Amino acid sequence: MKVGMIGLGNMGMPMAERLLDKFGDLMVYNRTASKCAPLCEKRAVQAKSAGDLAARCDVVVMSLAGPAAVSAVMKEVLSDGHEGLCVLDTSTISPELSREMAAAADEKNMHYIDCPVSGGPAGTARGTLSIMIGCEEEPFVSHGWKEVTDAFAKTYFFMKNPGMGSAIKLINNFMAFSAQVINGEALSMADALGISATDFYAVTTASSGNNMILKAKMNKVLSGDRKPGFATDLVVKDLELADDLCHDAKVPAIMLNNALQMYRLGQAKGYGSDDSSAVIGMIRQLRKKEN
Repeated sequence: MKVGMIGLGNMGMPMAERLLDKFGDLMVYNRTASKCAPLCEKRAVQAKSAGDLAARCDVVVMSLAGPAAVSAVMKEVLSDGHEGLCVLDTSTISPELSREMAAAADEKNMHYIDCPVSGGPAGTARGTLSIMIGCEEEPFVSHGWKEVTDAFAKTYFFMKNPGMGSAIKLINNFMAFSAQVINGEALSMADALGISATDFYAVTTASSGNNMILKAKMNKVLSGDRKPGFATDLVVKDLELADDLCHDAKVPAIMLNNALQMYRLGQAKGYGSDDSSAVIGMIRQLRKKEN
């Protein structure tokens, strides 16, 4: 089974490293070609294009920034790929686009499976990601596709139908990033009352207010580290996709839109390329008078 990786960003690079370690070889493609160099030094082969990679691989893993990138790459893959090719798309996109891609692949006797993941770059490097898969378990296992995702994923959720992996990922991200806004407001309350950030985290991470993203971002907040694990721009993209999902399903999205506006404010203040936890620092600054 020849495996290829398209997209070598914060998630795609550690995925590629684990795939290369597992299979001994790997074909890679990234729009910024220089990102392929570290992998090629370890026996990976750089493809000339996404279509070239699709033509030469049996399974393609994709990790791309969003819907526009997925649409553009899949156009090449569907044009140059072969019958039986499987695309395992770990990107976070809309359920509608996932279903469109699955239908387009089916017409070419190919497979497209939405497989978004959760756990961040650190989880990818450890091989402990959660993965939400838009198909049944049986074909995913019997075709050997799970052997590929086992390189970076540990916990599996089979959502049965195309697009449902993408749908539950958007719901999950809405919950996580809305919680982060609450965490920021709570820390701002602690600031105003003279409670240190260290004491705030000591109590809340051991009490009923704890949540996964609170603990995950604690060290970044305490150290002031804004290096992106998951950038604010990507949060806005995901929340906008979740908002579209709510609009289509006629579901109220009051908390979602509150969170979305807070991250958009972060973009406006220049935090777009910073880690999502930068919104916490921004919220803490809101109560302080500007000079």
